[in-house]
Amino acid sequence: MKASKYVRDHVSGYGQDIKKATNAKFGVSNSLIVRAVNGDEKALKEIGDMGKTGERLLTAMPLIRDNLKAYIEGVGEYNEALADIYKAGGTEAAKIDKAGGDVALENTKYLNKIEEYKASLFAKLESENQRHDDAMDVIELQAWIDTQMATVNAKANLETISNKPFLAQMRASEDYENKKMKHLLEHGSDSDLSLIPRKHFSTNPVVKLWNDIRDIFR
Repeated sequence: MKASKYVRDHVSGYGQDIKKATNAKFGVSNSLIVRAVNGDEKALKEIGDMGKTGERLLTAMPLIRDNLKAYIEGVGEYNEALADIYKAGGTEAAKIDKAGGDVALENTKYLNKIEEYKASLFAKLESENQRHDDAMDVIELQAWIDTQMATVNAKANLETISNKPFLAQMRASEDYENKKMKHLLEHGSDSDLSLIPRKHFSTNPVVKLWNDIRDIFR
């Protein structure tokens, strides 16, 4: 059952001109709307397509507008910049050509000076090489003497360190003999010499190993 007879248009009569403009510009008319209300599939599809198109336009057109506007303005700016660049290029190219000529002249002067410097430098190099040879002889002799002295000092230090156990043993043996004598005097026949601790520095295995190593450097 159609519903068009129940639909009442109370406003179109007040805006005939904008009604015609809406139909002319957008294809929207009372007939299309009524057909859609009555379930006309063609009208419904048409309005649905119009709605989708409108949504896409609302979504895309701001970006499309901004991008195309930027592209157009960019192309204009690019070409305007090219014109400025090439004008500047022509002016500066002439300066470069002049500068190149000036540099070529200076280059010739430079080569001439280098040739003059070489002649002077050769004599100075010979003098410097002789000074260097003499200085190296002094340095090498001083290094050899320093090495010999360092070796002597190292051996003396080595002897001092390696002799410590033997000196300690001498003192320990003397101390032991003194304690033994005192013990015997105090306890007589009841003496027990095992109660007196006896230090053995020089027979310590570590000391013996160290002495064997020391002999290698003698």
